Amino acid sequence: MSVTATAFSSSANLGSGFDVLSMAHKAFYDQVTAELKGRSELKVSVVSSNTPQEVEKNSAGYAVKKLLETLGIKAEISLLVKKGIPYGLGLGSSGASASAAVAAVNELLDLSLSLEEQVEFAKLGEIASSGSPHPDNVAASTFGGIVAVTSTSPTRVVRIPNSLHFKLLLIVPEKGGEGKTKKAREMLPSSVSLEKYVVNARYLTSLIVGLAKGDRDLVRSGLNDDVFEVARLPLFPHYKKVKEIALEKDAVGVCVSGAGPSILVLYDERTDVEGIMSSSREICKSFGINCNFVKTELAEGVRVERRD
Repeated sequence: MSVTATAFSSSANLGSGFDVLSMAHKAFYDQVTAELKGRSELKVSVVSSNTPQEVEKNSAGYAVKKLLETLGIKAEISLLVKKGIPYGLGLGSSGASASAAVAAVNELLDLSLSLEEQVEFAKLGEIASSGSPHPDNVAASTFGGIVAVTSTSPTRVVRIPNSLHFKLLLIVPEKGGEGKTKKAREMLPSSVSLEKYVVNARYLTSLIVGLAKGDRDLVRSGLNDDVFEVARLPLFPHYKKVKEIALEKDAVGVCVSGAGPSILVLYDERTDVEGIMSSSREICKSFGINCNFVKTELAEGVRVERRD
């Protein structure tokens, strides 16, 4: 008996929503097939052609191991991980694998975990890739759409109502970086001034209210950040110019996707999206970066298929 789960890529942070906001999109997806091999012991194995097969270093394997340990379940689980999301590019690659793995095992063992409980375990998989259990990417991949993580102890996730019609353009460099997420987190400031805190709070509020009301101008304003993106600019030197050009060509809004270096552009019928791609290609080249472009849209949550 086996279960296959599919989880989509995601863009986290969304301007000033660091470790809080994320959206799932159909740009890429991972699939994890979980198979029950026995009930005599707690054992997790990983089979994959392009991710670490050592459980402690694999977000899917580690999340499932912690799930079984926490719930006191003896089960021998084999995970076949098929990576479709490129890693090290700020697209929620490790989070999607963990989300899919937990969803597959939840169905395989008839655990009846809620989506929030699945996020609770899937976020632990992020420890294997970045050293910390941040829940934003796994929340988006699990729930789908645009989400806010309102609590981490216990995990609470809310789907943000969206009344604004837009599509997504991802500007994706061809190469990511090994351990990039961990490095990006280490670049963040240890403290923030009151002034910057208030400014970022206004951005965050503008984004959430703008999505709920369908207010294009509020969303554009809300996709800004004076703290996290600024601290990480050395990781994506092309970003500032790309954002400037995209807004000139009437994008709904622009932000760094997760820890970068990919860039997320929201666009609609008023946007010169072809012009954004053409100009961004030249900007990326001027920084010695080859970029690919993916037009996509919001994705649903993790999908599960059982095979007896």
